[in-house]
Amino acid sequence: MGSTELDRVIDAELVDEQADRLPAVLEDVDINDTLTAEAEEDLANTGRVNTRDTYRTRWEMFARWCVENGRTPGPPTTSKNLASYMSYLRRQDAPPGTMRMAIAAVRHWNARAGHEQTPDIAAALNIYQDHRYEWAAAGRGQRSSAPVDLERLGQMLAVCPTDTLVGLRDRVLLSAGYFIRGRASELAALRIEDLEWVSANLVVFTKRVSKNDKRSEGREYEVDDPTFLADLRAWIAVLTEQGQGGRHLPLLRNVDMWGNLGPVSAKTGQGITRQAVNSIVKARALEAGVDVAEDITAHGLRAGVPTDLGAKGFSAGEIKDITGDWSSTEMVERYRKIGLRRAGKRADSGRRAAALSMLRITESAKEDDATEGI
Repeated sequence: MGSTELDRVIDAELVDEQADRLPAVLEDVDINDTLTAEAEEDLANTGRVNTRDTYRTRWEMFARWCVENGRTPGPPTTSKNLASYMSYLRRQDAPPGTMRMAIAAVRHWNARAGHEQTPDIAAALNIYQDHRYEWAAAGRGQRSSAPVDLERLGQMLAVCPTDTLVGLRDRVLLSAGYFIRGRASELAALRIEDLEWVSANLVVFTKRVSKNDKRSEGREYEVDDPTFLADLRAWIAVLTEQGQGGRHLPLLRNVDMWGNLGPVSAKTGQGITRQAVNSIVKARALEAGVDVAEDITAHGLRAGVPTDLGAKGFSAGEIKDITGDWSSTEMVERYRKIGLRRAGKRADSGRRAAALSMLRITESAKEDDATEGI
């Protein structure tokens, strides 16, 4: 099958396959019940770019599987086609997250074509849930990134030299990720103008686009760590020397194998991709020999501060209020516990911790044996 045919199938959400078989019917349509062309275009492009790209990729994979197996992906997609695809993914031992994303993508592309709540996903979810249970029972449950707390951050910075472009860039990337609790996409989106030096010892970062932040003005982070500020000054000085210090330009940049700055993307205006950010973090963790290097991703930088605050005894509610980065305490509580346990402390608190700590093994059998010979 050629690519033209596949493209036709993939883009089928924009085509009514029965339209050319039906006689034309003139209907009175109330203009108030129609969208303008601009509104249709805007609605088709709603959602974050990363999410839209992911959904399209998953839809294309589903459509390709359907065509290769003599099925029609739609829209509208049938529930049996989706359930059959889930069985295929299950036998391919796909991660449960991949299966869940495929279900969401199929629903998304059907909705775009005007088929809301299509297809029925009950059967597909049953297959997905069974597979997820099997993964968890086998100890293969999907794990979140290991937090990069100050101890691990220090180890990773130690392998980033300050006298090379790559080393200096990585030091800024790692520290910024920790102090502003930045996701990979948020770090990649930082521009030089997002930094305000309010004094020699304090810089204010502004994350203008944040996944959970609905405020148009973004979110500010005050940073006064001397080591980070020194690295930040040195990095911006290098950018300026190379004519790349304009305030509208990205803060983080790709660096090629010869130590040259890469170009700024004409499409995104960024100097580095979120995928590259993640690769840099993982590579530095492995190079530093961090104890959980295999489980570290860029998201681990975001988890560092609540982990360190947890180790110092702050509650999940207090950490949530201090950081302002989480809408609920669920994830914060997880990081709080990790911090306490890394510090060798119980994660339980109050009466519960006191009660459980009273339970201690007494080796009475050994004591009895010792007294028998007296």
